[in-house]
Amino acid sequence: MIVSQVTYRDWRNISEGQVQFKDGINVLWGMNAQGKSNILEGIYYFARGRSFRGAKEREFIRFGADFASAAIDYRRDGYENDTRLEVIIPKNGKKRIMRNGAPLTSSAEMMGSFRAVLFCPANLSMVTGGPLERRTFLDIALSQLSGTYLTYLRRYHKVLAERNALIKRAADGERVTVEEWEVYADVLSECGAWIAAFRREYVEYLGEAVGRYFMGMTDGREVPELRYTSHGLYDDMPRPLTEADARPDKSILYEKLTKNVEREVAAGSTLWGTHKDDIALIFNGREAKAYASQGQQRSIVLSMKLAEAEIAKTVGGEYPVILLDDVFSELDENRRRYILDSLGAEAGRQIIITSCEPDIIPEGRFDSVMFHRVSDGEVE
Repeated sequence: MIVSQVTYRDWRNISEGQVQFKDGINVLWGMNAQGKSNILEGIYYFARGRSFRGAKEREFIRFGADFASAAIDYRRDGYENDTRLEVIIPKNGKKRIMRNGAPLTSSAEMMGSFRAVLFCPANLSMVTGGPLERRTFLDIALSQLSGTYLTYLRRYHKVLAERNALIKRAADGERVTVEEWEVYADVLSECGAWIAAFRREYVEYLGEAVGRYFMGMTDGREVPELRYTSHGLYDDMPRPLTEADARPDKSILYEKLTKNVEREVAAGSTLWGTHKDDIALIFNGREAKAYASQGQQRSIVLSMKLAEAEIAKTVGGEYPVILLDDVFSELDENRRRYILDSLGAEAGRQIIITSCEPDIIPEGRFDSVMFHRVSDGEVE
């Protein structure tokens, strides 16, 4: 999957502009606060349907403008023509999303059409933060690979919110029948069983790939380990990413959701389910959050992102676009070279990097890299 160009109008600090990219490595360089990350934000929006900075969509609109728009032209492997995705976000009214000029009903309909993997400094919270950060990583990666996963995930969170509201009403003295609890348990356990099965298979692939990338960065001296934890685990779980006839067993979660209602009412929320899942990151036999250095934490997270791109190729059939936002400045030269060698080892990959200086790329590679200088929202 290759992005050929991105077009912006009144997007953040970009009044109007078009950026063209090539296969291989592309570098957006310039001083801080000039618009480099804004360009990546626009590209990544079409993969996830939201900002990787957690910004509201209205914040995309340049100060004084009535709307913001962005369009991306990209080509999937094996296709002869580019696909265009476009979003228009007005100051007032509803946003519009189009694929090749045809309107889409929502961001969810767009997801999976264009795929991208992003690494930015905030991703270090995958190691230093709580379980939500790691579940979010899994949800983003899997939602781009499987529309089935995204469907079950969205339904799960909708029903979970409804069940939590029911629990609060029960805590306030409202009578809730056994049948009502069973209906919610049935839906949550079905969705949760699918989610757990997808996540378990994905973490299996992830752990193997992360180990290879991390060992490559550290010359094999250190080995991280990833362990998936979930209330929905059981032996011989199916593998829905690669098995078309997979059918997870929901009885494990169903029993937990029906046998512990009184405890949940006392606690005020649902205590069992895949919203409690986590990935334990183990480094040299100990928890990475507590014992890994900042350099080791960065290498673990970067390994997870490179592994995400590899799994997308293995399972989804093509590489996503790899976006590295202000990553190389914190890495030593050996790690930079390893990453560039790894990413450049196979044709069909596209990498877009932001940096304050162009010299993050070794001089011997200049001829194979496209450089864009970004200054005050303009690209040259």
